[in-house]
Amino acid sequence: MGTTPPPAASTAGRAVLAVSLLAGFYLLAAAVVLGLLGLDVALYAALGHVNLGLLKIWALTAVVAYPVLRVVFLTRRPRGDADGGLLLTREQQPGLWARVDRIAELTGVRGPAEIRLVPDVNAGVREDTRLLGLIPGKRHLVIGAPLLIGLTEGELDSVLAHEFGHYSNRDVRLAGVTVAGRSAILHTVGTLHRRADRHQAEKAAEIAAKDAARLAKDRKSTGEEADGGVQRALAKVFTLYAKLYFRVSEAVSRRQEYAADRTAATVAGRAATASALRRIPALDAAQGFYLDRYATLGWDAGALPLPGQFYGGLAHLLADPARRRELEELGLPEGDADPYDSHPPIDRRIAAVEALPDDGRTAGEGGPALALLRDPERTLAALEAATLVPEAATKQHLDWPELLQAAGLAGSREAARPVRQALTDSGLPPTLQALLDAVDAGRGFEIAGRLPRSEQSAAATGRAAREFLRPVLRAALSRAAVLELAEAGLAHWEFSWSVPAELRLPDGLEDELPAALDAAVADTPETGPLRALLAAAGLVPASAAPADGPLRK
Repeated sequence: MGTTPPPAASTAGRAVLAVSLLAGFYLLAAAVVLGLLGLDVALYAALGHVNLGLLKIWALTAVVAYPVLRVVFLTRRPRGDADGGLLLTREQQPGLWARVDRIAELTGVRGPAEIRLVPDVNAGVREDTRLLGLIPGKRHLVIGAPLLIGLTEGELDSVLAHEFGHYSNRDVRLAGVTVAGRSAILHTVGTLHRRADRHQAEKAAEIAAKDAARLAKDRKSTGEEADGGVQRALAKVFTLYAKLYFRVSEAVSRRQEYAADRTAATVAGRAATASALRRIPALDAAQGFYLDRYATLGWDAGALPLPGQFYGGLAHLLADPARRRELEELGLPEGDADPYDSHPPIDRRIAAVEALPDDGRTAGEGGPALALLRDPERTLAALEAATLVPEAATKQHLDWPELLQAAGLAGSREAARPVRQALTDSGLPPTLQALLDAVDAGRGFEIAGRLPRSEQSAAATGRAAREFLRPVLRAALSRAAVLELAEAGLAHWEFSWSVPAELRLPDGLEDELPAALDAAVADTPETGPLRALLAAAGLVPASAAPADGPLRK
């Protein structure tokens, strides 16, 4: 696998060609508009007068020309607060600003006018340029909170130096123009496709209404199919041109990444740069796992972690030895490089960095990067307030064990909801006691028949139907028992950063529960063992309902 960046001469040639193609993108748009205008003029000159046919042709050319003018030349790309996140001022975070200023100075570039903290595994410098990057403007730095949480100061220095390195490397002078060009072309093509999608949806609704009216009159449907109209055709044309541009500019963008990595290695050290490149993909995976399994586990239960822990709790996950080993084993992404990706494959970037001369520095210099923030917990809490959806403000905040308990209880209630509904539909109280009494009265399989089950089970009859319903009833008894134990505070979920949460039942119940459930769903049901276990746990009376009680059908 090669690790050497493309030669500078080859890249410079491609940069010139990319800029030429960028100009050609706009020339193509201008040619479409001017060609249509020329066609209109030529037709008028040939006819010498205006008639209905000419007006129709002019209307058709206007339909084609307008989207090109509107999207390519007149649409402005969003600016301003596009970075989002939490603004960090010099007064609020002097330590982080000092670090950023130092890295900018070492890379020999102008530093940012503002820093924003964002919740993503990301860092970047954006500049408010004009004329596709030819005229510089205000710079904005975004830093992802997971990077501060998961990197050392030395590794963060490497990330910052890489981002500033995009502005310090003079070997790719036209890189800024090519990057801005990619953004402009992507915006144009994306807007054309969105307009085409909107047109197609409107056309589909119109056809559906027309077909409904025809069917109401016992007439056949029109058979029409909606399409994206002129916008779709234009989008396809400009997409083909965009692909050509991206293939040509790819070498320029990738060489810029290699050059920025060399700048990072010079400023922060070879080891820290290679380590950061390895750690960031793993951090991205860890962040996704953490948000899904921990930070949002109590969302449906109306609960969130304590302020500052929704994002900050990632530090606990990374600090756990078992999880750290998993993180280290995640490895690098595999697969072939995307020919349109502006970044080289990360394993090649690491190999290129490690091929640089050893500078004697280590990856762990400076301690955890989170220490650069003043009052990290409060800062992360402010990030939550700035980035979470408004509904988050209505949630209660709990520590991790309480959060897990709330989530587990909510999950148990949801799992037991079908059996509670089945009991209610059968005219019984939605309780475990009522379910046990129903089983003793011979109505257990009747209740199970009201629960969700497979089509095969629903179609079965006789003995086969009972065999299909037996595990359904057993699961319903188990879920109802667990819910009432949890609601009574007799069962809890054990929190861990190392392994999935585990449900803990009262002593002895966990081992003996399977046999008691089996007895309750036998052909001759016996709920006594299950009642005895629950009674020993302090939940329900051990006595069963009399055989000739009111539940007997």
